[in-house]
Amino acid sequence: MCIRALIVTPSYPAPDNPEAAIFVHRQVMNLMRQGVQCRVLQYRSGPPRFPLWLVRRTWVRYYLRRLGWPGELDGVPIKQVFFRRLWVQGEDVVPAIGEALVRYIEAHPEHVDTDVVYAHWLWTGGAAALALKDRFGWPVVAIARGSEMHDWHSAQPHCRRYVERVLREADRVLANCENLRDRAEELVPGSAARIGVVYNGCDAEAFRPAIDKAAVRRALKLETASKLLLFCGDIIERKGVPELVKSWSEFAATHPEWRLVMVGRAVDPSLVARLKEAGNGRVLFIGPVTQRKVISYMQAADAYIQPSRLEGLANATMEAMATGLPVITTDTCGQRELIRNGENGWLVPPGDVEAISRALDAMAKNFDMAQRFGQEARRTIETRFNPQKEAAGLADILKKTASQGKLKAESKGMAGWRRGEPVGKVLSR
Repeated sequence: MCIRALIVTPSYPAPDNPEAAIFVHRQVMNLMRQGVQCRVLQYRSGPPRFPLWLVRRTWVRYYLRRLGWPGELDGVPIKQVFFRRLWVQGEDVVPAIGEALVRYIEAHPEHVDTDVVYAHWLWTGGAAALALKDRFGWPVVAIARGSEMHDWHSAQPHCRRYVERVLREADRVLANCENLRDRAEELVPGSAARIGVVYNGCDAEAFRPAIDKAAVRRALKLETASKLLLFCGDIIERKGVPELVKSWSEFAATHPEWRLVMVGRAVDPSLVARLKEAGNGRVLFIGPVTQRKVISYMQAADAYIQPSRLEGLANATMEAMATGLPVITTDTCGQRELIRNGENGWLVPPGDVEAISRALDAMAKNFDMAQRFGQEARRTIETRFNPQKEAAGLADILKKTASQGKLKAESKGMAGWRRGEPVGKVLSR
């Protein structure tokens, strides 16, 4: 059974941020290999004083061409949908996103043959996708990915109620780790029973140990004599960088052979300054890089650290494991589904500087053991987190949901949109 899936997401790789939600794009590519026809709608907020004329179809295409945004990526059709917002504190953006998505479909009837909507993040993606379900009758599959299930609840006043609504009203709800499924049960009792876990997975062929680590380092202009500890992610508090500052300061004083390499956006300049001060000249800031370069830095490293305070299931942790690196990470959300403490890495309490320092010290003092952890970590990814296997399961879920949605639509007399009936006529019902 071949189905047409409309992918709705707030984040997707684009020229202004090529690594944004790269895991979503990889999953879409794997779905297409499973025979699912995918088209992506990425919604983006317009800047303050967003002009009305830019909403119009012709001007949007002109604007995107000027910015250099392609209409596809690796054969996946991608369209940018802009929504207007007021840019005031506590603003509820979901209605505007839903309206923009519906308006886009009205102007692009080629999307009317959609069989199922697959939305990323319950808020805002899943919540906005429900507007498409209400208007067109399309079944919605929404996946929880992390931030909308914990830290956004305190930062955004509307987040929790929309997450709860999606848990109740979406045709199928998924989570990218078991911990998020359990979190959903806390929010809406009884919801966990119908939530499936679909891991992103990691391509262990792309992320694999280097045949010649020294050559990789020379290509990156990194010194070959030192041991390298790698961190990948935004330099922000939520990623545990304050704890990394303190633990690295202690570790660097007793292990001069190690260097810390930071790959990612310097979002918080004050944390960058603190790392420089604590690093004694042994912290290297790389900045954001392409995915190909991420692989190279993984292959150049000797160990990996992910000290996040909050996390879903970190793709960077899986990538480091697949590359055969010994990993130190915090026991937050889905990380415990990746790392078994003392078997394939170190799992420490989030926010615990002393525990991070002890793990770093143990890793450096018994590096043979650390390398064995790295080998076991790679086996974990190969056996449990195969992206093709996960995509096959996801494709089956989407197909079953689409089939059930079609039966419901026909029973309610809403099948016209599947026969090519004009959108305006369907919407007027």
